[in-house]
Amino acid sequence: MHTNENTAESLLNIKQAAKILNASVVSLRRWTDAGKLPCLRIGARRERRFRLSDLNAYLEQNRLLENPCRSDQTPRQTAHITLEGISINYGTHLCAFYDTDPGRLKLAVPFLLGGFQEDSRCFLIAAADVQTVILNELRDARPGIDQDIQEGRLVVSEGMASCSEQYAFFEQAFLQANKQGIQGMRVLGDMAWALQKGFGMEELYNFETRYNQGLGHRFPVISLCQYDARLFSGTAILSALKCHNDTFHYPLNHFLGV
Repeated sequence: MHTNENTAESLLNIKQAAKILNASVVSLRRWTDAGKLPCLRIGARRERRFRLSDLNAYLEQNRLLENPCRSDQTPRQTAHITLEGISINYGTHLCAFYDTDPGRLKLAVPFLLGGFQEDSRCFLIAAADVQTVILNELRDARPGIDQDIQEGRLVVSEGMASCSEQYAFFEQAFLQANKQGIQGMRVLGDMAWALQKGFGMEELYNFETRYNQGLGHRFPVISLCQYDARLFSGTAILSALKCHNDTFHYPLNHFLGV
């Protein structure tokens, strides 16, 4: 199949990737831990593997940062973070989908690790079992994750009992962060939490739409809502796409789990 061919073609070990990027293996480890360079982890030893397309995107990104004006002289919009080899501006509300357990971690881990690297305030909204999986994965790269939680760099929640409460939670948290001088925030929502709270699909859609039209673009926050396709219907996934129109500014394959 075409997908298998692409996967086989793009999976490179860390030495091969370092050669392509003209960088040291140590640098690649640091960039992947910080979420600046996407990679896959395979096998019992969780060795890093790299897609060639991601490496090329990383090279292109650095080229554009060094030369802000493209050949057509159109100014490039300032980007604040890099995820999956693409630049994403604050005030962006994205959605992602996965149907495997590793797929849940594909964006979640580098997204949050990158936030810590940039001294952003991070939020993880997820059901308790999903929290455990994500936090354990983060702990491998950042042993002090529990201290991050204690000191407020990472806010962890299982979600509020209603959409209005959840919206108020974010609004209060964002306003407080602004008062404290926090210049950037990242929200990761693994949306199965809403199912566990008993939200209906229409209720969840209305919440996402309200967030998209309000908080998601009013504050210096990048919001990533993950949907487990094993739990959500096709109609629910279509609704998610409709209220995360920022996602269409980027190649959609970046937001599909492995």
